[in-house]
Amino acid sequence: MSEKPDQARLKSKKPTINKSAIRIPISLHFYAVEIIVIILVVFIINIYIQSIVKNYIANECNSRLDIAVNSTQNFADAFTSQIGAADDLTEQNIRTYLTNTLVTSADLSNQASIALYTYDERTGRQIVLWPTAYYSTSYFNNANKVIDLVIKEEGYKTLNKTQTIDIDGNIIYYRTLKFELVTTVVNDNDEPGVTEDSRQSQDNTSENIDLENYYLCIYINSRSYYSFMASMTLALVQAALLAIVIAGLLSIMMTYPLIFSTQKLSRFAKRIAKGDLKPVRGHIVSKELSELGDVMNQMAYKLEESDIEQKTFFQNASHELRTPLMSIQGYAEGLKYGVFESDEDRENAINVIIDETGRLSGLVENLLSISKMDMSRSGNYEVKKQNINVNKLCDTVIDRVRGNFIHEDKSIINHIGVKNLYVYGNENDLIRCLENIFSNCLRYCRNAVTFRCRSDETGSRVIFEISDDGPGIAPEVQEHLFERFSKGSDGKHGIGLALAKAIAEEHNGSINAHNKDEGGACFEISIPFVRHRDQLSKINNDSTN
Repeated sequence: MSEKPDQARLKSKKPTINKSAIRIPISLHFYAVEIIVIILVVFIINIYIQSIVKNYIANECNSRLDIAVNSTQNFADAFTSQIGAADDLTEQNIRTYLTNTLVTSADLSNQASIALYTYDERTGRQIVLWPTAYYSTSYFNNANKVIDLVIKEEGYKTLNKTQTIDIDGNIIYYRTLKFELVTTVVNDNDEPGVTEDSRQSQDNTSENIDLENYYLCIYINSRSYYSFMASMTLALVQAALLAIVIAGLLSIMMTYPLIFSTQKLSRFAKRIAKGDLKPVRGHIVSKELSELGDVMNQMAYKLEESDIEQKTFFQNASHELRTPLMSIQGYAEGLKYGVFESDEDRENAINVIIDETGRLSGLVENLLSISKMDMSRSGNYEVKKQNINVNKLCDTVIDRVRGNFIHEDKSIINHIGVKNLYVYGNENDLIRCLENIFSNCLRYCRNAVTFRCRSDETGSRVIFEISDDGPGIAPEVQEHLFERFSKGSDGKHGIGLALAKAIAEEHNGSINAHNKDEGGACFEISIPFVRHRDQLSKINNDSTN
């Protein structure tokens, strides 16, 4: 035997536990976020600090070079005066004068290092005059490295402008100054044949001495600055690591109440799955989880209420089904074994069987219909709906119940006060809803049942009003009138009015009952009707058909 579609769909939706999935604790989620934030903050701060420090280093080195360059001006003047006073201008003498002036000068600033060298572009010959290896070996070696790289990159061609070179990962800021060696040569004016005018024109004439090019390199090694920046970066990384450790401890402390509350709600959900619907107790720290706990408590209460209603429903349904079945079985056995001797008794027994069968059939249909409404309300079933003409709906209901009224020798009074109105719903369900109300009123009326159909005061709903001229609704029944298996003194099985209410609510409507002033019960069913545009579309479709 094949499974029913609902059962197959239920099995396909059965939840499964994925044991192979990686599950990360919520504390690690918080910790990961904190680590990412810390790393991003440290990264941004480090970039910001490096940009600031690099600008500071460049400005500081430029400032120091400015001071050093300004101080060399006095040195250059002193050197020029010595060259001008010299008698023997040879390369060796110029070098000696230049070196001595550099060593003995008190005007040179200690803001930067100084290297004096000669370079001949034609031969590529270079000689570092200062510092000497005798003065300082390390200073001499560093100066040679700087001069070599400056000449290699042709930095000597750019004068009085700060430039940079990279030596072993260290940035060197430097400026190059060039010495223009110019001296004055005094001619002998007593030579014979020289006139006074030519003598005056030759006095104090200057000429450039064609010697090697002398350069002064003023440089600053920024290694100390960058070492300081590296120390700051290291301190920042250490602070970040410490912050990560502290963040781990704080995340554990902060998420423990959250984890505890989550586990508590998880255990509560497992109890609900096992059928234990006792509400969760105790304080839940998180506001959101506390709201979830309240919602789960309400859910447990609704489930418990639904479970009680379901059990009561099955008990009452079993009782209501057993009563007609026992009658049918008793009379059927009586007919089988010849208990009823006369034809009249046998006919009465057959009539009882037919009546009880009809009652049983009606009960089963109502149970199926109300079950369908429950499934529709829970979202597991969709009631098929369409636009329904209210006048045709009223005519159909009256035609169906007229036979019962004729059989009971009672009348129906109709007042249909609407035209060309449509409601959106299921026609069979709405007919069953109205039939159940008619059946209830027919059971208690004395002479007639009045049926009115009108629109409400707002003009948005159709009101189906069914009233009788009977004794009215008893006060003790009024409160539970639309509950399942709630019956009056002459009630049958207590399903009809509950089904009518479920159908009305399924169609976004309502139902209520009250006693009229002149006597008798009155039921009002309110259903929203379709708006004018949809009505016109429906009317046009009907006219074309």
